[in-house]
Amino acid sequence: MRRASEPMPRTSGIPIGPGDWGARLLVSFAALMGRYHRHRVHHLSRIGKLLHEGRRVILVGNHVLDTMDPFLFVAAVVRRYGCAPRFIGQENIIFDMPGLRNLATRWRVIPSRRMDQAADALDQEGFLMLFPGAGTEALLRRYREQPYTLKWDGRLGFLTLALEHDAEVLFVAAVGSEEMYYQTSVPTPDWLLNILSAGRYHGAPLSVGLLGPHVVPGMFPFPVQLTHHVSPPLDLGDRDAARRDPEALARLHGRVWGEAQAFLDRMVLRRHQDAPCTDRTIRGIQTMLRRIGI
Repeated sequence: MRRASEPMPRTSGIPIGPGDWGARLLVSFAALMGRYHRHRVHHLSRIGKLLHEGRRVILVGNHVLDTMDPFLFVAAVVRRYGCAPRFIGQENIIFDMPGLRNLATRWRVIPSRRMDQAADALDQEGFLMLFPGAGTEALLRRYREQPYTLKWDGRLGFLTLALEHDAEVLFVAAVGSEEMYYQTSVPTPDWLLNILSAGRYHGAPLSVGLLGPHVVPGMFPFPVQLTHHVSPPLDLGDRDAARRDPEALARLHGRVWGEAQAFLDRMVLRRHQDAPCTDRTIRGIQTMLRRIGI
C-alpha cells in the first residue's frame, strides 16, 4: 500500500497491517468511491515527512454532515503510509448510531468530550485528526449563506493539545464536500434529528442526495469531485507564551483560524478555475435551486 520510495513513519497512529482484512476491505471500498468522486489529495507528503521525523501531528479540517469526506482522506493515508490517524468524533451522533458506532469502535474513534483520551492518543500514537467546528459547522451552518466557512469560535481544544504535547498542526481543506448533498431551506424534522441522536441541533437544514433525504452517511451523494489539500504546518508562534497566558492562546487561536480559512478560500477558488464539467453542472443546478428558495 505504501510507496516503495517512502520509509515507514516512526510515529504511526493506528498501524494497518497486511493481514487486517477488515481495514483492507474498507480501503477497497474507498477506492471505488474515490473513482466516483474523482478523489485527489494534494501534498500528502507533508504529513509523512513529519511522521517520519517522529513529530506528533494534529490534522484539522472543515466539516460537513457526512463520513465520505474523511473516509476517502484516511484511505489515502493508509494506502500511502500504512497507518491511520486517531479521530475525535461527535459523541452523540457517532456513538449512538449502530452502524457508525461499530465503525467508530473499529477505528478507535475518541468521543469528543474525552479530551483525556485524545491527550493519551496523541502522546502515545502521535497522529490525531479532528474537526473543530463539529456539529455547529456541519449541521447548523447555512451553506448557501456561509459556504466553506469555518465555525471555530471558542474551539481551543486542538491548540491546547498541540501546545501541551509539542505537536504540529496541519489544516486539511476538503473541497467539493459541500456539494456532495444539497442543503435545502427546509428544516430537518425533529423526529429525524432524534433518530440521528442530533436533537440538540433543532432547525438544522435538511440535505438531500440522489435518492432523497440524506439520512445514512455516505449513501448516494452527487458525483462531484472531492479534493483534499494539506497545508504546511501552521505557525504556532511562541508556544510557551500561549501555554501560560490565556490571552496569548486566544490570539493564537484567532490567527490560526484565520490562516486556515484563508487556505480553504484559496483552494475553493482554485476549484472554480479548473472544475470539470460535471461539477459545474451540479453546482449550477444547486445555485438555481437556491435562487428560487428551495
